Amino acid sequence: MPVSLRHRVALGCYALWLVATVLLIAHQLGFIPLLPGVEPGVVTGATVFFALGVVQLLRRGWRSLVGDDAS
Repeated sequence: MPVSLRHRVALGCYALWLVATVLLIAHQLGFIPLLPGVEPGVVTGATVFFALGVVQLLRRGWRSLVGDDAS
């Protein structure tokens, strides 16, 4: 089953965010120095994930209020 470009980009961004998170944790534990862009990348990724979650919750809540036929 082919994967769309949109899903590949999303998966790539998620993987980059996971790597940045691991690097930030390694820095906090004192294993490596803080690399440029790691902390802003983690914060940006967390903000985007939070916003996407809020949008999904609002959509699901709206669908439960209006019903599935209103799509």
